[in-house]
Amino acid sequence: MELAGYEFNGPFSDVTKVPLDAGGVYAVICLREGDFHCCLDVGVSKQLGEELKNHARKACWRENVHGDIAFCYRVSTGDWDRDLEPGPLGQGSSESHTEPHGIESELNWKLPVVCGPNPWQQIEDYWEVYQAYERQFGPRESD
Repeated sequence: MELAGYEFNGPFSDVTKVPLDAGGVYAVICLREGDFHCCLDVGVSKQLGEELKNHARKACWRENVHGDIAFCYRVSTGDWDRDLEPGPLGQGSSESHTEPHGIESELNWKLPVVCGPNPWQQIEDYWEVYQAYERQFGPRESD
């Protein structure tokens, strides 16, 4: 299955089809009548199947699904054909420069993801607060 220009394995309705100890990127999606409907969650793990079997956001997936929950994954190959900077909230992390974290950041940019943190949404939220402060108090560091 293709998500945001990347080829993923899946979708699988059975989480046991995801390799337990492979590392890479996962996407938890909603299928309606067998077709992609929306993205519930994305993430990175060094143990994809294990992570998805015991995921802390399972309840969020169940609350927001409009059909069937399915799992897609992309095993990290180490090859990366994209020249991207790490996501802005992960700049200090050495992990943010890895292929899986770059793909995760791009998926969060391109897809509306219902569950889990989305750094791009956080930036948009903070930007609104920033603009409100600027309107009320003037430009930052202007005194």
